[in-house]
Amino acid sequence: MIIGITGSLGAGKGAIVDYLKGKGFGHYSSSDTLKEVLVDRGLTQTRANMSALADELIERHDGGILYVSNEKAVQDTVENYILESIHRESEAAYIRKIGGVVLAVDADMKTRYERAKKRADGEKDNVTFEEFTEDVKREEEGQGEGTPNIRAVINSADYIIENNGTVEELYQQVDEFLKKVL
Repeated sequence: MIIGITGSLGAGKGAIVDYLKGKGFGHYSSSDTLKEVLVDRGLTQTRANMSALADELIERHDGGILYVSNEKAVQDTVENYILESIHRESEAAYIRKIGGVVLAVDADMKTRYERAKKRADGEKDNVTFEEFTEDVKREEEGQGEGTPNIRAVINSADYIIENNGTVEELYQQVDEFLKKVL
């Protein structure tokens, strides 16, 4: 089982990934791979730099960074795994092309900002609410064929989880999703 995960910024992708890892799923993070390449190139790990690198990879590979992650999973001979995170409609199409399903998670804006600040995942989360809102506009509402457009991917996902409640409620929704796909 291949699960491609997408979601609005700070909606809970990481919490879902951690939960699925606890159930034996492998995890291949686009962000982690992008960060490694940026460090190798001597660039800062900002959302803008990560997006530019993702654009570069989408030009080189069908599926972009997800292609690279999937190749790692295949080499590792992992049966059930998560490819995180889908930002473009073409990446969602790639997930389906390789036999996977697209799972989306969403939550309201204030909740997402508070979660992002709390997780403090480097420079990308060390932003004001206004900067967070600008990141949302750029990444979630992109325009054009290959550009980031998380909102379009969420809207076309095979399954959508609304994560405005507790962690326990989130896990319950993930369990319901797994019952449908396994």
